[in-house]
Amino acid sequence: MERRPEQTDDLEKHIQRRVGARVRELRQAARMTTPVLAGQAGLSQGQLSKIENGKATLSVKTLARLCRIFDRPVGYLFQSLDEMPRVLGTLTTVKGPENEAIRWFADEVRKLAGGHLQLIPLRPSQIGSATAQVDQLQKGLIDLFVEEPFYYGKFVSGFKVFSLPYAFNSEDHRQAFLGSRFFKQQLYEPLCRAGIRLINRQWNWLRGLEWVLASNRPVVAPRDLRGLRVRVVENQLTQRFWQALGARPVAVAWSEVGAALRSGDIDVLPTHKAHLYPLEFCRHVRYISLLGDLPPVLSVAVNKAKYRILSPEIQNALLEACDRAGVFFSRHVRQSEIKNEPLNIRRYKAAYLKVSLDPWLEAVDRARRDLLAEGLLDSDTAAAVDAAAGPVIGDAQAS
Repeated sequence: MERRPEQTDDLEKHIQRRVGARVRELRQAARMTTPVLAGQAGLSQGQLSKIENGKATLSVKTLARLCRIFDRPVGYLFQSLDEMPRVLGTLTTVKGPENEAIRWFADEVRKLAGGHLQLIPLRPSQIGSATAQVDQLQKGLIDLFVEEPFYYGKFVSGFKVFSLPYAFNSEDHRQAFLGSRFFKQQLYEPLCRAGIRLINRQWNWLRGLEWVLASNRPVVAPRDLRGLRVRVVENQLTQRFWQALGARPVAVAWSEVGAALRSGDIDVLPTHKAHLYPLEFCRHVRYISLLGDLPPVLSVAVNKAKYRILSPEIQNALLEACDRAGVFFSRHVRQSEIKNEPLNIRRYKAAYLKVSLDPWLEAVDRARRDLLAEGLLDSDTAAAVDAAAGPVIGDAQAS
């Protein structure tokens, strides 16, 4: 059925008002004044005022220019709030306190976004390994992913530095690196260009208490690893790292770790203290070497294309929920582990071994130098990590 002229005029005016509202919303969210935006877009202030008030028809060229300024697809300007995405897919991590904290995050997103955005937790069995999920995130098959940053090393090599133990000597050191210009320009921005946006503002998602080795025999020093089969993720750097420590790396998907321990296919499981009791690892390996490293920081990442079509209000709700959930996640995991350790000892006769850290620090440092020499670890990133320690390194040497 052909539209009458007055119907066409009404539709055009409706679109103009919608586009104008979106432009004003984006400008205000970016805290830009009208003169600043007009200057960047090559418009007069009067033209921009007409656009925001829905009284101007925009050329495709002007639309594209405005969208480049705000890093939005052109289609964003034509959407009403009701047409914007209401669902982001995410995943549960391992069962136990991490899973519970992820669900708390999802609930916080729903509340802060006023119901306009929801996270749907998916089981790992639905979407495969963490490595597979990173690929799915980039392709937009899933929208949000919570895990350790080293998984992004396949897109930006510098992220691999997060896969090594003792990379940072304190939480202040790690936060200094995450807040550095180097991190923003050499890691964050290239990852964003690859289609993945990190939304951590405070970097406060901490996984558990410390790094541990769960084994079927006591492992006190690196020499005790010789010939033992150590579970690794499927990437060359971690495999080479454990080889440098004298172990035999065996790639096992996280979902299959319990079965591999039960069958004796692996002898040693590098993991985090908070995973031990919820996943019943000590049912099969009872010796826990406490290696004293910082708990890993987790990144919260979204598919960039999906993020760009969310309104500033919804984006801010997602960012705020991420900040709040980091506090909850870290506290909840820590408190749960304080309760779980005595349960692990009583139920599975787990033996927690306090060991001298000096041999481990020395062995890891030697392995790190080997990885740098072989080009498996990015030298610029390693230097930036060292620089972020600031006077701490010098003070330690002086003492």
